[in-house]
Amino acid sequence: MENSPSPPASDEFRVGAVKKGRLGAKTPGERQVSVSDGAATPRDVLVALTYGLELARHGAMLVTEAGQPQLANATALTILNKKDGLSLAQTGLIADRASDTSLLHKLLQEAISSPQSGEPKESPFTLERKSARSSLIVRVIPGPGLECWQGTALLRLYDQDLGLIVDERALISLYGLTRGEAALATKLVQGKCLEDAAAELFVSTHTARTHLKRIFMKTDTHRQPELVVRMLMTVL
Repeated sequence: MENSPSPPASDEFRVGAVKKGRLGAKTPGERQVSVSDGAATPRDVLVALTYGLELARHGAMLVTEAGQPQLANATALTILNKKDGLSLAQTGLIADRASDTSLLHKLLQEAISSPQSGEPKESPFTLERKSARSSLIVRVIPGPGLECWQGTALLRLYDQDLGLIVDERALISLYGLTRGEAALATKLVQGKCLEDAAAELFVSTHTARTHLKRIFMKTDTHRQPELVVRMLMTVL
């Protein structure tokens, strides 16, 4: 059984200015950025939100419309520190491609200005990366709706290279997959190619392809990237 993270002991959060390309690291003379610098946030709310983000099995951040992170979990910081696909600059979050940065800011604006509409239609989307084996999957969702955290959206980051824990029972329940199909779908969501997934499950590639065709039919998807995004939206 995994140990749950302990609630933070401090209301300070290292997600401010980046010095020498380092995020979340405090250098001599560098001031640690406190969330309270930007908003008078009650400590109990801050502790609860921080603890909640750490329970997430993926990267999670509360971000302003300008792309400035206000609170993030350890996984999100790990992803940003890679500076591959998405990174944090003085101006806020930026993607490797300008068009992706524009899309990210557009979705943040939509999620913050119209939270009643739910997740924007163009979310989730993928960010291509130069060094990683897989793309970074990004979801933009309206924020918690608390008065002291108005003007923020929840950014979810799915990095398959870090390993994702998938609830196979949820796949079986939601889509009517067999155990074999759910096991294969899990491997694909975790970034495995079909051949590697088949080898790890001790089945032939032919059997894996048969499973995949049935998974596509049951989930109403047609390609592996589409399948992965669908799974991420429902079981993670």
